[in-house]
Amino acid sequence: SGPPGRSVELGVVRAGTTVTEIVPVIREIVQIPTIVGHHRNADHSWNFMLDDTAKIGYVRISHFSKNTAEDLRHTVDALVETGVKGLVIDVRSNPGGLLSAAIEISDMFIASGTIVSVKGRTVPERAWKAKRGVKYSDLPLAVLVNRDSASASEVLSAALQDNHRAVIVGER
Repeated sequence: SGPPGRSVELGVVRAGTTVTEIVPVIREIVQIPTIVGHHRNADHSWNFMLDDTAKIGYVRISHFSKNTAEDLRHTVDALVETGVKGLVIDVRSNPGGLLSAAIEISDMFIASGTIVSVKGRTVPERAWKAKRGVKYSDLPLAVLVNRDSASASEVLSAALQDNHRAVIVGER
């Protein structure tokens, strides 16, 4: 362990040899993308169009981090520019993450209504409502879920379903 930017030497023994090769590497913080597409293009960038003819977009949210909403916004903007007519949001096996990211993403698609509310024995009830000025309030949505969709992915799915913005497809 150590800070980003520090050099570290790794000893690598390749299959079929007994010689240890020393490989210097520099520590960096690895940002795992949370928004991925259906398949990769020839240049290895993600392709977010599921069906070019019907203009159906596809985004998979692997988990909810501080950059997820902004990354999704850029992706959906690009899809809208190409004439997307519907969007599949895949949160299958998504373990969740930041509630704030799920709220912000929900707010992109919901023009009014409650996104989520929290109530507990020792905390006051709190509700987050959709804000006006939604950019994608008319884009048809389908959300893919499975038994491993949890936490923030459940918040997003429920908010979109309860506000009549998406059909939920998958298993409970």
